[in-house]
Amino acid sequence: MKICILSCFEDLMLKDMGPSIRIYNLAKGLASLGHEIHVIIPKDKVTREYVDGVVVHGLKGFYPKVIRKIFCRLIGVSRSTSLFFYDLLFISRVSRIVRESDVVQVEQQSAGGLLIPTITRILKKPIVIDCHDTFQALRVKHTSMVRKILETFLEKMAYRYGDVILTVSEREKECLVSYGIEQRNIEVIPNGVDIEAFNHSLDVTHVEGRYGLENFRTIIFVGNMEYLPNKEAVQLIASEIAPRVQKEINNTKFLVVGRTPAEMELPNLTFTGVVENVAELLAASDVAIAPLFHGSGTRLKILEYFSCGLPVISTTVGVEGLEVENGVNVLIEDDMNEFAIKVVKLLKNKTSSKRLGKAARELVVNRYDWKKIAKQLNTVYHNLLFGTNNKVSNKN
Repeated sequence: MKICILSCFEDLMLKDMGPSIRIYNLAKGLASLGHEIHVIIPKDKVTREYVDGVVVHGLKGFYPKVIRKIFCRLIGVSRSTSLFFYDLLFISRVSRIVRESDVVQVEQQSAGGLLIPTITRILKKPIVIDCHDTFQALRVKHTSMVRKILETFLEKMAYRYGDVILTVSEREKECLVSYGIEQRNIEVIPNGVDIEAFNHSLDVTHVEGRYGLENFRTIIFVGNMEYLPNKEAVQLIASEIAPRVQKEINNTKFLVVGRTPAEMELPNLTFTGVVENVAELLAASDVAIAPLFHGSGTRLKILEYFSCGLPVISTTVGVEGLEVENGVNVLIEDDMNEFAIKVVKLLKNKTSSKRLGKAARELVVNRYDWKKIAKQLNTVYHNLLFGTNNKVSNKN
């Protein structure tokens, strides 16, 4: 089966953001099952490379960068290359690859633009819409009202044309159904984690030395700090959680890992920026936290914490959509004072920490392993193309 995956994330193979991690692992997993996978991303130059059995095409359109940047400022979009999805030259180049594919998967439902009706109506290809989060524009505050209106319109259009809609959790599925999307067209394909790469037995001596973690109890938070919910979480850590924990335990260090704006500097936190191997820093840590109060979809950082066997404290929003049990494989707390108290208790009680981390690791091994998730998606594709009661069969 030849599968074409369209992604608006130009930095896909950097795997430093949740969406790019999901796309990369699903593409790699499908390729390992024998499918021919082509990932198309918008770029400022035409490229072609092979990554872990996947063909990655970088395609450009006609719109010059200066024009794209002006439009991005108007509508509040950070990636100017995503506007190529409305560029006729880009659409033409994509169509050449799509014509030879059996099925097309579009990442981020609101980014499909003119390509979605082109693929279904003109190229006559079945299309799968992969929702990293559903109706985010209606559930999360955006700075631009224009973007909010535009994203919602495009998302509804994508669902109208999609043969199958993928959500990351049952909760996201329920959200779609509440907005009138037919339940029979929705499949849950959860986010996952590479359980072999993320484990607690890694050699961490060199990263401890690099970030001065020796003789410290380390509390870690991972995320792209250019994303507002993560930025808010870091501010909470700096202003409310860290001071309370450090008052009780002197030798603690709060580590913030991920893309960080230059202007974000908080004295009681250690920022690493983007690192080559997040798993090493997780393995070097004692407790992982996720004090999130906004966002949609599910958080891959939580699964990475779990996979490394770390005891995790999160708000309710932080673990939304995941099959967790409070007190068994995670501690859930929305009050920041109590949140800090729970951090202190875990640092002081190694038995409780190990028990919580062990249960968390067991959960991801059984439910959120990317290899198992790729097999679930493979079944969805098989049913779409070869099932007797599927939408594609009924078109013919």
